[in-house]
Amino acid sequence: MHTLLGMTIKIRRILVPVDFSDHARAVVDWGAHLAEEHGSSVVFLHAYHLPVEFQQLEGAYLPPDFWYSVKEEAEKTLAGYVDALRERGIAVEAVVREGYPATVIVDEAREINADLIIIGTQGLSGLKHLLLGSVAERVVQRAPCPVLTIKTREEED
Repeated sequence: MHTLLGMTIKIRRILVPVDFSDHARAVVDWGAHLAEEHGSSVVFLHAYHLPVEFQQLEGAYLPPDFWYSVKEEAEKTLAGYVDALRERGIAVEAVVREGYPATVIVDEAREINADLIIIGTQGLSGLKHLLLGSVAERVVQRAPCPVLTIKTREEED
């Protein structure tokens, strides 16, 4: 708990969505740092989603255990993040959910009563941003709590 200009800031629970990209490490580091600073617990969240366009492809075949495998792999990867934070004495848990990432993140923040969301943004600009949109941008617009965006830039060609 910190006081700034007479306002008490309590960050008890931090939601840290991770997508397992090269940029996830920075988001995890910020989550760990702020959790230590504020004595917060951390909830790592991974949301996986198969676009409707793929699901509707004629002849597209997904093995019966496809979604189970995706979830199991995500849980294994998150376990590494969980172990690293537990070694630092941080209370942490991991959640894996299927669904559109921005919606899953906002819903999870509400469900766990998060005080802060820490999310990465890859710093897309111009046409790429217009075409791809931004999960982080949608989360900022709809989140029930403050959102800290960690900007990482695309690799230079």
